[in-house]
Amino acid sequence: MRRPLRAIAVTTAALVATLIFAATAAFATETETVHFSGSDTTPDVNPCSGATGMLTFDFRGVSHITTLDNGTSHETTTATGTFTFVPDDASQPTYSGHATFWDGENVNSKTFTATFTGNIVLQGSDGSRLTEHAIFHITVNPDGTVTSSIDKDTLTCP
Repeated sequence: MRRPLRAIAVTTAALVATLIFAATAAFATETETVHFSGSDTTPDVNPCSGATGMLTFDFRGVSHITTLDNGTSHETTTATGTFTFVPDDASQPTYSGHATFWDGENVNSKTFTATFTGNIVLQGSDGSRLTEHAIFHITVNPDGTVTSSIDKDTLTCP
């Protein structure tokens, strides 16, 4: 389930970067709010047991993007929803529960910063509990130098 968490972070960052840089290119002060929802089902692996199965994420969220006329921009995105993991092997537990993700980005003429947090709490059909907490942060200077980077992912298995 780590793969979807990182995929969500990368997808969110790419979407936001596209929106920010498109708005920045126009150099007009603009504020935009985007509401979204959806569902994604994909083959995955239980990171605790190695059991293969299908992971479904039903989600909804909102993004707020503000771009100033000097090209400075700020973005936040919050998504929340439910995860369900159904193993291929019926003798393995099914997991279901809640997830929340947040992404924030700031862009100005000196730096680009982005932070992503994720929290997943799943309850197994056998009474077990699986949790994952993640934080990713990066600060990049205009020359591409990374001056700050955090990549922490904590998985708690039954």
